[in-house]
Amino acid sequence: MVLHFWRYLQRCDARVIVPEDRAFNLPEGWWSDPVRFQLERRAIFSQTWICVSHRGRFRSPGDYVVYDVAGFPILMILGKDMAVRSFHNVCRHRAFPVARKRSGSATVLGCRYHGWSYNTEGRLIKAPYFENLTGFDKSLNSLFEIHTKQDSRGFLHINVSRDKGLPATAPVAGLEMDKLEKIGPDTELLESIEFSGNFNWKVILNQPYTTSHPTASNSTNSSRPFPAEGLSSIGELLSFPLTTVHTMFGRPFWYQLTYSPVAVDQIKLRCDVYINSPKGFFKLDGVAMDFLEKEIQQRLLAFENQYKQLITSRDEAIGNSDQAKIADAVEMHRRQEAVRGFEIKPTALKQQNGDAKLSKADRSK
Repeated sequence: MVLHFWRYLQRCDARVIVPEDRAFNLPEGWWSDPVRFQLERRAIFSQTWICVSHRGRFRSPGDYVVYDVAGFPILMILGKDMAVRSFHNVCRHRAFPVARKRSGSATVLGCRYHGWSYNTEGRLIKAPYFENLTGFDKSLNSLFEIHTKQDSRGFLHINVSRDKGLPATAPVAGLEMDKLEKIGPDTELLESIEFSGNFNWKVILNQPYTTSHPTASNSTNSSRPFPAEGLSSIGELLSFPLTTVHTMFGRPFWYQLTYSPVAVDQIKLRCDVYINSPKGFFKLDGVAMDFLEKEIQQRLLAFENQYKQLITSRDEAIGNSDQAKIADAVEMHRRQEAVRGFEIKPTALKQQNGDAKLSKADRSK
Protein backbone atom coordinates (compact mmCIF):
# COMPACT_ATOMS: atom_id res chain seq x y z
CA MET A 1 0.00 0.00 0.00
CA VAL A 2 2.79 2.40 0.86
CA LEU A 3 4.63 1.94 -2.43
CA HIS A 4 1.77 2.02 -4.92
CA PHE A 5 1.71 5.78 -5.48
CA TRP A 6 5.47 6.08 -5.81
CA ARG A 7 5.51 3.20 -8.31
CA TYR A 8 2.97 5.15 -10.33
CA LEU A 9 5.19 8.21 -10.22
CA GLN A 10 8.13 6.13 -11.42
CA ARG A 11 6.24 5.17 -14.57
CA CYS A 12 5.99 8.84 -15.48
CA ASP A 13 8.74 10.68 -17.33
CA ALA A 14 10.95 11.98 -14.55
CA ARG A 15 11.93 15.10 -16.48
CA VAL A 16 8.85 16.39 -18.26
CA ILE A 17 8.79 20.15 -17.82
CA VAL A 18 5.63 21.50 -16.22
CA PRO A 19 3.94 24.22 -18.31
CA GLU A 20 3.34 27.51 -16.53
CA ASP A 21 -0.36 26.77 -16.08
CA ARG A 22 0.54 23.57 -14.20
CA ALA A 23 3.13 25.11 -11.90
CA PHE A 24 2.25 24.87 -8.22
CA ASN A 25 3.06 26.62 -4.98
CA LEU A 26 5.66 24.84 -2.87
CA PRO A 27 4.60 23.78 0.64
CA GLU A 28 5.87 25.69 3.64
CA GLY A 29 9.31 24.58 4.78
CA TRP A 30 10.09 23.03 1.40
CA TRP A 31 13.73 24.11 1.45
CA SER A 32 14.61 24.32 5.14
CA ASP A 33 12.38 22.19 7.40
CA PRO A 34 14.39 19.31 8.99
CA VAL A 35 11.16 17.48 9.87
CA ARG A 36 10.10 17.55 6.22
CA PHE A 37 13.55 16.29 5.22
CA GLN A 38 13.15 13.20 7.43
CA LEU A 39 9.72 12.65 5.92
CA GLU A 40 11.32 12.81 2.46
CA ARG A 41 13.78 10.13 3.53
CA ARG A 42 10.90 7.84 4.50
CA ALA A 43 8.66 8.71 1.56
CA ILE A 44 11.20 8.86 -1.25
CA PHE A 45 14.72 7.60 -0.57
CA SER A 46 13.43 4.59 1.40
CA GLN A 47 11.29 3.25 -1.42
CA THR A 48 12.35 4.29 -4.89
CA TRP A 49 15.00 3.11 -7.33
CA ILE A 50 18.14 5.26 -7.24
CA CYS A 51 21.03 5.05 -9.69
CA VAL A 52 24.15 4.93 -7.50
CA SER A 53 26.97 3.33 -9.49
CA HIS A 54 28.08 1.50 -12.64
CA ARG A 55 29.13 -2.07 -13.38
CA GLY A 56 32.53 -0.80 -14.57
CA ARG A 57 33.32 0.06 -10.96
CA PHE A 58 33.65 -3.67 -10.22
CA ARG A 59 36.25 -5.72 -12.10
CA SER A 60 37.18 -8.78 -10.01
CA PRO A 61 35.21 -10.93 -7.53
CA GLY A 62 35.40 -9.30 -4.12
CA ASP A 63 35.68 -5.73 -5.43
CA TYR A 64 33.50 -3.62 -3.17
CA VAL A 65 32.59 -0.02 -2.52
CA VAL A 66 30.75 1.64 0.37
CA TYR A 67 28.31 4.44 -0.37
CA ASP A 68 26.11 6.62 1.79
CA VAL A 69 22.76 7.17 0.11
CA ALA A 70 20.59 9.68 1.97
CA GLY A 71 21.92 8.39 5.29
CA PHE A 72 21.75 4.68 4.45
CA PRO A 73 25.18 2.94 4.56
CA ILE A 74 25.36 0.74 1.46
CA LEU A 75 27.88 -2.00 0.65
CA MET A 76 28.08 -3.07 -3.01
CA ILE A 77 30.25 -6.07 -3.86
CA LEU A 78 30.96 -8.22 -6.91
CA GLY A 79 30.34 -11.92 -6.32
CA LYS A 80 32.19 -14.89 -7.72
CA ASP A 81 29.27 -15.29 -10.13
CA MET A 82 30.15 -11.79 -11.46
CA ALA A 83 26.89 -10.30 -10.18
CA VAL A 84 26.92 -7.08 -8.14
CA ARG A 85 24.90 -7.29 -4.94
CA SER A 86 24.11 -4.60 -2.41
CA PHE A 87 23.71 -4.87 1.35
CA HIS A 88 23.22 -2.62 4.33
CA ASN A 89 26.75 -2.16 5.65
CA VAL A 90 25.83 -3.35 9.14
CA CYS A 91 26.71 -6.62 10.86
CA ARG A 92 23.69 -8.72 11.84
CA HIS A 93 25.01 -9.03 15.39
CA ARG A 94 25.63 -5.52 16.73
CA ALA A 95 25.15 -3.37 13.62
CA PHE A 96 28.82 -2.42 13.39
CA PRO A 97 30.13 -1.73 9.85
CA VAL A 98 31.20 -4.83 7.96
CA ALA A 99 33.34 -2.92 5.46
CA ARG A 100 35.36 -0.11 7.04
CA LYS A 101 37.18 1.22 3.98
CA ARG A 102 35.43 3.18 1.23
CA SER A 103 36.52 0.62 -1.34
CA GLY A 104 38.67 -2.45 -1.65
CA SER A 105 38.69 -6.08 -2.71
CA ALA A 106 38.02 -9.08 -0.45
CA THR A 107 35.97 -12.22 -0.89
CA VAL A 108 35.38 -12.32 2.87
CA LEU A 109 34.48 -9.27 4.96
CA GLY A 110 34.52 -9.42 8.75
CA CYS A 111 33.09 -7.24 11.49
CA ARG A 112 35.66 -6.29 14.13
CA TYR A 113 33.20 -6.46 17.03
CA HIS A 114 33.01 -10.26 17.34
CA GLY A 115 34.53 -11.41 14.07
CA TRP A 116 31.34 -12.28 12.24
CA SER A 117 32.42 -12.78 8.60
CA TYR A 118 30.43 -12.74 5.36
CA ASN A 119 31.11 -13.87 1.80
CA THR A 120 30.41 -11.93 -1.40
CA GLU A 121 26.80 -13.14 -1.39
CA GLY A 122 26.24 -11.74 2.09
CA ARG A 123 26.08 -15.15 3.77
CA LEU A 124 27.43 -15.51 7.29
CA ILE A 125 30.33 -17.97 7.08
CA LYS A 126 32.00 -17.44 10.46
CA ALA A 127 30.61 -16.49 13.87
CA PRO A 128 33.13 -17.15 16.68
CA TYR A 129 31.58 -18.07 20.07
CA PHE A 130 28.16 -18.42 18.45
CA GLU A 131 28.39 -21.40 16.11
CA ASN A 132 28.00 -23.95 18.92
CA LEU A 133 25.17 -22.04 20.53
CA THR A 134 22.00 -24.12 20.64
CA GLY A 135 19.49 -22.83 18.13
CA PHE A 136 21.91 -20.51 16.36
CA ASP A 137 21.51 -20.74 12.58
CA LYS A 138 24.07 -18.99 10.38
CA SER A 139 21.75 -19.19 7.39
CA LEU A 140 19.31 -16.89 9.19
CA ASN A 141 21.94 -14.23 9.82
CA SER A 142 23.02 -13.14 6.36
CA LEU A 143 23.56 -9.46 5.65
CA PHE A 144 20.42 -7.49 4.87
CA GLU A 145 20.33 -7.50 1.08
CA ILE A 146 19.19 -4.48 -0.90
CA HIS A 147 17.27 -4.75 -4.16
CA THR A 148 19.78 -4.16 -6.97
CA LYS A 149 19.28 -4.04 -10.73
CA GLN A 150 21.67 -3.41 -13.60
CA ASP A 151 20.31 -1.73 -16.74
CA SER A 152 21.42 -2.22 -20.34
CA ARG A 153 24.06 0.52 -20.07
CA GLY A 154 25.56 -1.04 -16.95
CA PHE A 155 24.20 1.46 -14.44
CA LEU A 156 23.39 0.00 -11.03
CA HIS A 157 20.15 0.96 -9.31
CA ILE A 158 19.22 0.17 -5.71
CA ASN A 159 16.03 0.32 -3.69
CA VAL A 160 16.41 0.03 0.09
CA SER A 161 12.77 -0.81 0.80
CA ARG A 162 12.14 -4.17 2.48
CA ASP A 163 9.07 -4.71 0.28
CA LYS A 164 9.32 -8.21 -1.23
CA GLY A 165 7.32 -7.13 -4.27
CA LEU A 166 10.00 -4.76 -5.51
CA PRO A 167 11.82 -7.23 -7.80
CA ALA A 168 8.76 -7.07 -10.07
CA THR A 169 9.34 -3.35 -10.60
CA ALA A 170 12.07 -1.71 -12.65
CA PRO A 171 14.09 1.51 -12.42
CA VAL A 172 12.86 4.34 -14.60
CA ALA A 173 15.00 4.97 -17.66
CA GLY A 174 16.88 8.25 -17.47
CA LEU A 175 16.05 11.15 -19.76
CA GLU A 176 18.67 11.67 -22.45
CA MET A 177 19.58 15.28 -23.17
CA ASP A 178 21.40 15.92 -26.45
CA LYS A 179 23.49 13.18 -28.06
CA LEU A 180 24.70 10.74 -25.42
CA GLU A 181 27.83 8.82 -26.34
CA LYS A 182 27.66 5.03 -26.11
CA ILE A 183 27.98 3.66 -22.58
CA GLY A 184 28.01 -0.06 -21.84
CA PRO A 185 28.71 -2.39 -18.92
CA ASP A 186 32.28 -3.03 -20.10
CA THR A 187 33.88 0.21 -18.96
CA GLU A 188 36.51 1.05 -16.37
CA LEU A 189 36.76 3.49 -13.47
CA LEU A 190 39.54 6.07 -13.75
CA GLU A 191 38.94 8.34 -10.79
CA SER A 192 36.46 8.95 -7.97
CA ILE A 193 36.24 12.35 -6.29
CA GLU A 194 33.98 13.47 -3.45
CA PHE A 195 32.62 16.93 -2.71
CA SER A 196 30.23 18.52 -0.22
CA GLY A 197 27.77 21.37 -0.47
CA ASN A 198 25.50 23.40 1.78
CA PHE A 199 22.10 23.37 0.12
CA ASN A 200 18.88 21.37 0.04
CA TRP A 201 18.99 18.37 -2.29
CA LYS A 202 15.90 19.50 -4.21
CA VAL A 203 17.84 22.48 -5.59
CA ILE A 204 19.45 20.13 -8.12
CA LEU A 205 15.96 19.51 -9.55
CA ASN A 206 15.27 23.22 -9.75
CA GLN A 207 17.47 23.82 -12.81
CA PRO A 208 16.57 24.46 -16.46
CA TYR A 209 16.86 21.25 -18.44
CA THR A 210 19.41 22.36 -21.03
CA THR A 211 22.75 21.06 -22.19
CA SER A 212 25.61 23.33 -23.25
CA HIS A 213 27.32 23.11 -26.63
CA PRO A 214 30.79 24.57 -26.12
CA THR A 215 32.97 25.11 -29.17
CA ALA A 216 36.69 24.75 -29.61
CA SER A 217 37.14 28.51 -29.35
CA ASN A 218 35.21 28.66 -26.08
CA SER A 219 37.78 26.90 -23.93
CA THR A 220 36.89 28.83 -20.79
CA ASN A 221 33.25 27.74 -20.75
CA SER A 222 32.68 26.36 -17.23
CA SER A 223 30.26 23.71 -18.52
CA ARG A 224 32.91 22.14 -20.72
CA PRO A 225 34.81 19.33 -18.97
CA PHE A 226 38.25 18.12 -20.01
CA PRO A 227 39.23 21.07 -22.25
CA ALA A 228 42.66 19.54 -22.83
CA GLU A 229 40.96 16.76 -24.80
CA GLY A 230 39.52 19.15 -27.41
CA LEU A 231 35.93 18.10 -26.77
CA SER A 232 33.25 19.66 -28.95
CA SER A 233 29.91 18.73 -27.33
CA ILE A 234 28.32 17.21 -24.26
CA GLY A 235 25.60 14.60 -23.83
CA GLU A 236 23.69 14.25 -20.58
CA LEU A 237 21.56 11.55 -18.98
CA LEU A 238 19.28 12.63 -16.14
CA SER A 239 18.29 9.88 -13.70
CA PHE A 240 15.68 11.09 -11.21
CA PRO A 241 16.19 11.97 -8.43
CA LEU A 242 19.93 12.11 -7.60
CA THR A 243 22.10 11.24 -10.60
CA THR A 244 23.36 12.78 -13.84
CA VAL A 245 25.71 11.26 -16.42
CA HIS A 246 27.85 13.33 -18.80
CA THR A 247 29.58 12.19 -22.01
CA MET A 248 31.94 13.95 -24.43
CA PHE A 249 31.51 13.78 -28.19
CA GLY A 250 33.99 11.47 -29.87
CA ARG A 251 35.85 10.64 -26.66
CA PRO A 252 35.83 7.51 -24.45
CA PHE A 253 35.63 9.47 -21.18
CA TRP A 254 32.41 10.06 -19.28
CA TYR A 255 31.49 10.79 -15.69
CA GLN A 256 28.65 10.14 -13.27
CA LEU A 257 27.54 12.63 -10.62
CA THR A 258 25.63 11.12 -7.70
CA TYR A 259 24.24 13.39 -4.99
CA SER A 260 23.47 12.15 -1.47
CA PRO A 261 21.37 14.25 0.94
CA VAL A 262 22.99 14.43 4.39
CA ALA A 263 20.71 16.95 6.10
CA VAL A 264 18.07 19.44 5.07
CA ASP A 265 20.82 21.87 4.02
CA GLN A 266 23.75 19.56 3.28
CA ILE A 267 24.69 17.18 0.48
CA LYS A 268 27.58 14.99 -0.55
CA LEU A 269 28.49 14.61 -4.20
CA ARG A 270 30.52 11.81 -5.75
CA CYS A 271 32.03 12.16 -9.22
CA ASP A 272 33.08 8.87 -10.84
CA VAL A 273 35.09 9.22 -14.06
CA TYR A 274 35.06 6.24 -16.44
CA ILE A 275 36.65 5.24 -19.74
CA ASN A 276 35.07 2.96 -22.34
CA SER A 277 38.47 1.81 -23.66
CA PRO A 278 41.21 0.06 -21.67
CA LYS A 279 43.09 2.45 -19.42
CA GLY A 280 46.35 1.97 -21.29
CA PHE A 281 45.06 3.52 -24.52
CA PHE A 282 44.06 6.91 -23.10
CA LYS A 283 45.12 9.03 -20.18
CA LEU A 284 43.58 12.00 -18.40
CA ASP A 285 46.26 14.48 -17.46
CA GLY A 286 46.26 16.48 -14.25
CA VAL A 287 45.10 19.61 -16.05
CA ALA A 288 41.95 17.88 -17.26
CA MET A 289 41.11 16.52 -13.81
CA ASP A 290 41.79 19.89 -12.18
CA PHE A 291 39.42 21.49 -14.66
CA LEU A 292 36.70 18.96 -13.92
CA GLU A 293 37.06 19.50 -10.17
CA LYS A 294 36.81 23.27 -10.61
CA GLU A 295 33.78 22.89 -12.86
CA ILE A 296 31.99 20.79 -10.23
CA GLN A 297 32.97 23.17 -7.44
CA GLN A 298 31.53 26.05 -9.47
CA ARG A 299 28.33 24.07 -9.92
CA LEU A 300 28.06 23.46 -6.18
CA LEU A 301 28.74 27.13 -5.45
CA ALA A 302 25.95 28.10 -7.83
CA PHE A 303 23.60 25.69 -6.02
CA GLU A 304 24.60 27.18 -2.67
CA ASN A 305 23.94 30.73 -3.89
CA GLN A 306 20.59 29.72 -5.30
CA TYR A 307 19.67 28.01 -2.03
CA LYS A 308 20.45 31.15 -0.05
CA GLN A 309 18.15 33.11 -2.34
CA LEU A 310 15.38 30.53 -2.05
CA ILE A 311 15.32 30.51 1.76
CA THR A 312 15.52 34.30 2.09
CA SER A 313 13.27 35.37 -0.77
CA ARG A 314 9.82 36.70 0.02
CA ASP A 315 8.56 35.82 -3.44
CA GLU A 316 6.05 33.03 -3.84
CA ALA A 317 7.90 29.74 -4.35
CA ILE A 318 6.85 27.93 -7.53
CA GLY A 319 7.76 24.31 -8.26
CA ASN A 320 8.29 22.29 -11.46
CA SER A 321 7.19 18.74 -12.33
CA ASP A 322 9.93 17.06 -10.32
CA GLN A 323 9.05 19.16 -7.28
CA ALA A 324 5.39 18.26 -7.82
CA LYS A 325 6.17 14.53 -7.87
CA ILE A 326 8.13 14.86 -4.64
CA ALA A 327 5.42 16.90 -2.95
CA ASP A 328 2.70 14.41 -3.93
CA ALA A 329 4.69 11.39 -2.73
CA VAL A 330 5.59 13.05 0.57
CA GLU A 331 2.02 14.17 1.19
CA MET A 332 0.62 10.69 0.55
CA HIS A 333 3.18 9.17 2.91
CA ARG A 334 2.38 11.78 5.56
CA ARG A 335 -1.33 10.94 5.36
CA GLN A 336 -0.63 7.22 5.71
CA GLU A 337 1.45 7.89 8.81
CA ALA A 338 -1.32 10.08 10.22
CA VAL A 339 -3.85 7.28 9.73
CA ARG A 340 -1.62 4.63 11.32
CA GLY A 341 -0.39 6.88 14.09
CA PHE A 342 3.32 6.16 13.68
CA GLU A 343 6.22 6.73 11.27
CA ILE A 344 6.28 4.30 8.35
CA LYS A 345 9.87 3.27 7.63
CA PRO A 346 9.99 1.02 4.55
CA THR A 347 13.66 0.22 5.11
CA ALA A 348 13.44 -0.68 8.81
CA LEU A 349 15.81 -3.51 9.76
CA LYS A 350 15.42 -6.03 12.56
CA GLN A 351 18.71 -6.69 14.31
CA GLN A 352 19.61 -9.69 16.43
CA ASN A 353 21.04 -7.71 19.32
CA GLY A 354 17.99 -8.21 21.51
CA ASP A 355 18.20 -12.00 21.43
CA ALA A 356 18.85 -13.44 24.91
CA LYS A 357 20.87 -16.37 23.54
CA LEU A 358 23.17 -14.06 21.61
CA SER A 359 23.62 -11.91 24.69
CA LYS A 360 24.67 -15.00 26.61
CA ALA A 361 27.25 -15.81 23.94
CA ASP A 362 28.50 -12.23 24.18
CA ARG A 363 29.13 -12.64 27.88
CA SER A 364 30.94 -15.94 27.40
CA LYS A 365 33.45 -14.38 25.03
